[in-house]
Amino acid sequence: MADRKIETVVDEQVARRLAAKAAFLNETLDARMRQQLLDWLGNWGLEFAVHVVKPKESLSSIARDYYGDLSKAAVIAAYNDITDPNVISVGQVLRLPEAKSKSPLPKGESPYLFGIHDRGGESLMAAAGRRGWVLVTESLGSNPNDWGSSSYADLADSGYGVIVRLNHGYSPNGTLPYSSRYADFAVRCANFVERSSGCHIWVIGNEPNLAVERPGGAANGEIITPQKYSQAYLACRAAIKSRSGHQNDQVVMAAIGPWNIQTIYPENRGGDWVVYFRQVLDLISGKVDGIAIHTYARDGNPANLASEARMGVPYHARRSMFRTYQDFMEAIPAESRHLPVYLTETNQNIAWEDVNRGWIRQAYAEINAWNADASHQKIRAMILYRWEQHSGDIWSFAKKTQVVADYRAALQNDYRWYR
Repeated sequence: MADRKIETVVDEQVARRLAAKAAFLNETLDARMRQQLLDWLGNWGLEFAVHVVKPKESLSSIARDYYGDLSKAAVIAAYNDITDPNVISVGQVLRLPEAKSKSPLPKGESPYLFGIHDRGGESLMAAAGRRGWVLVTESLGSNPNDWGSSSYADLADSGYGVIVRLNHGYSPNGTLPYSSRYADFAVRCANFVERSSGCHIWVIGNEPNLAVERPGGAANGEIITPQKYSQAYLACRAAIKSRSGHQNDQVVMAAIGPWNIQTIYPENRGGDWVVYFRQVLDLISGKVDGIAIHTYARDGNPANLASEARMGVPYHARRSMFRTYQDFMEAIPAESRHLPVYLTETNQNIAWEDVNRGWIRQAYAEINAWNADASHQKIRAMILYRWEQHSGDIWSFAKKTQVVADYRAALQNDYRWYR
């Protein structure tokens, strides 16, 4: 390989001292500087990963994916002699110094954004060759002697991502038990996890800021403040990770219900849902493995998915439509910006109309566009709510052929968070 001249500038006194010391040691300054630089460099950069540029990638997005740091785009540019970091070509081969080649995802995780709440609809994803995520909910109770469990191995073995939400129960029993039973609930969750198979991503509870999710019911139940939720979450996380083989499981913070102001407490007298979200993250900082978010539209009009409309006073800083997910994403503190984020519920916030307007296609395009920005924390899944029909639940789309057709059309796009 040909030599290349490297120049640097020092002040006049330093230049004289360098030249004099080299003469004193009977060395040339070039030889000494070369050796000093080689000693400083060591073996750095001798090992590298190889990456072939894909459509819509930038040096910043590649740096984020391999190094977890956007600023490392400058490293890639320097190593590959790229003078303009904004100009790279699809198919271009890049060498990434000191970066490890990407390893395959663990079984039970999917590279795709697509997902469905409940078993039964996953065949749609399989038919399109894009096996996304399946989210299953479980009602566990809080009996520490209960070892009941479930298996999701059929889903994981088939290539789907699997997320399981662990609830104490459903209304009026509470997504969490009364706070006096948090320790028992943590043991029950750990028992369930230990005996279950095919999943390592566990969401603890659901929308704890909603009155209907309180133990005892909406009218007279125990309020779940951020302090109480964090207490329950941390107990569950510690219990799960104490079980053999589950030390590396993702224990995910519950999604907070957007637009809901029912939980009022001294630190949040307006019941602001984003304030609640941020306070929970602050309370569990450094002891959280992932973040669940719920985002909804207000209607079935695809044009409104990109709406920046805001709520009324005093919540006028908050987005009032589908992009409510961005309010949550922007509230994530810096120390949690590396965590996996899952949109574990989305729909039109009304019963699905059996009409194919392209709403689902556009919703996935919106999240894919979010991920394409290298400065954004990646969203790993957007899960449509829901497949199964349950009493009192109006959102099943299993029998709505036009909604299914829209989902099939969305699946024609290769939307991935991981490549």
